[in-house]
Amino acid sequence: MKITCELHGTIRDAFGTDAVTTELREGATVADLLTALDGGEERLDPLVRTADGEIRSHIAVHVDGEPVAACDGADTGLDDGDKVTILPSVAGGSATLPFEMEIVRLGNAAFEGHNNCYVLGLEPDAELTLVDTGFPTDETRADLEEGLTDLGVEFADVERILLTHWHGDHAGLAAAIQETSGCTVHAHETDTPLIDGSEATQDTDDPAFLDTLDSWGMPSAKQTELTEFLDAAAAEYAPPTVETFADGARFDLGSVELEAVHLAGHTAGLCGFAFDGHDGRELFAGDALLPYYTPNVGGADVRVTDPLDAYLDTLTRIVDGGYERAWPGHRGAIVDPTGRAADIIDHHRERTRRVVGVLADGPATPWEVSAALFGSLRAIHILHGPGEAFAHLNHLTAAGLATQTDAGYELTTPEPETDALFPDVRDRLRSGYEPVH
Repeated sequence: MKITCELHGTIRDAFGTDAVTTELREGATVADLLTALDGGEERLDPLVRTADGEIRSHIAVHVDGEPVAACDGADTGLDDGDKVTILPSVAGGSATLPFEMEIVRLGNAAFEGHNNCYVLGLEPDAELTLVDTGFPTDETRADLEEGLTDLGVEFADVERILLTHWHGDHAGLAAAIQETSGCTVHAHETDTPLIDGSEATQDTDDPAFLDTLDSWGMPSAKQTELTEFLDAAAAEYAPPTVETFADGARFDLGSVELEAVHLAGHTAGLCGFAFDGHDGRELFAGDALLPYYTPNVGGADVRVTDPLDAYLDTLTRIVDGGYERAWPGHRGAIVDPTGRAADIIDHHRERTRRVVGVLADGPATPWEVSAALFGSLRAIHILHGPGEAFAHLNHLTAAGLATQTDAGYELTTPEPETDALFPDVRDRLRSGYEPVH
């Protein structure tokens, strides 16, 4: 029999499309549908069901408009021609917030999926504000201009831009908007020098940056490929004038007050913006928390001395914040930020075990560990892969479980215990939480 499945929000983003039609045997259930859609890859089922096979509490599944929660849950039977809809129970949007907020989705083929430009201050007498702006390309600019036009505003109306961090897919269009409107642009004091152009990082003319690549064991051919990619990206970027802020700064937009929350790791100055929602505090999280992929640490900002340690502190801060919902820099809203932070901690705990497994075969450089973890790399991932490997090797070294030699990193003990290197946040998880990883 033929079943059509419609996917929304983070579920759509994880699966990669918003609708699919599949053939199932007679008598199949919702659980059978999830298994068939995954095809053994576990992209969808772990997000929708707990380890016990129950539909997660924050996920809504409907069959022809009827919620399966009122029937047999995942065991609800399907008939030929049924339409199954799967979506997070809180999908986001202005109707679920105490102020007006819209999202303009911007194209991004290189990173974690579409960028989000959050548009705030749409009420009369409020201050029209953008949180992040997207890549400095003609295509992304056209996306943003069209999205704002659909909301009845344009670049010239923007009064303030809040940037979560310095990366071009977030800060890239700030200068163009500022040139048109005269708006103020704000960023955390640590990332501001990279946004306003007063300092450079990942600069291919900077000997310190090239020394970092050498220390990771990156082959010269890959350094050349990376250099060409970074130079092309830098050529498109124009720096805005930036006003700095620190952790705890507050921005009153007239419709809502935002509080800056420093969330270092992915970059040294990454900052989220917290606010009061209907049911508690919520967070514009930038790339500190993403719904499907895990943010890169180590390669995304080589200024961060102990990148994994810094990022684990950030994840713990997000857990301690008790946020009801997070609005990430890419893809859909995260309806359980604490649970997602716990998932990412588990992800890094498991990745460290894999790094230990690589070192068990002998000394290895970050580039060699990266090859074992990620395989062949291209474009920005040439930087991100060994950077992530370095972050884990550095974490092991700081704990005395590894050491750096001329041949690379090697273990100081044959079977190191690594679980203690990661925070335990189980006592702060929501009831019913089941790990995804």
